[in-house]
Amino acid sequence: MNIQKDTYDIQAVPEEVFEFKNGIPGFEGYTKFVILPQDEHFSILQSLDDSNVAFIITDPFIFFKDYEFELSESDQAQLNISDSAQIMVRAIVTWGNDLTKVTANLAAPLVFNLKNKSGKQIVLYPTSYQSKHPLLGPQTPEESGND
Repeated sequence: MNIQKDTYDIQAVPEEVFEFKNGIPGFEGYTKFVILPQDEHFSILQSLDDSNVAFIITDPFIFFKDYEFELSESDQAQLNISDSAQIMVRAIVTWGNDLTKVTANLAAPLVFNLKNKSGKQIVLYPTSYQSKHPLLGPQTPEESGND
């Protein structure tokens, strides 16, 4: 698969493509994504359906050591998860010019099944987590003791 994005190509082999059967809320028409690592903390979740659709993502456990949630039986079944080793969790990051306003969506994590390459954004309800938790404020991963 070869998708043109600005001045460079996005190369993806089928083994790297994650399928979101129902898309991502608000982006239901986009079902095929690849993860493009950017640095040690951030990646891009790039749509293969539309090169203009991409999300900055991060491992929320790096920044929020007490972050946890229960994955419902329904979500486990939809993602065909039989073992927790199959799971990867990421949070969508909202970025801006002011780094103190960078946030992570902990209320709706992205859950990936690494074995069958499926993904789903799980909307946690009820939850005390917010869709805009400050990410790069006074506490960084190094300061929290989670490297």
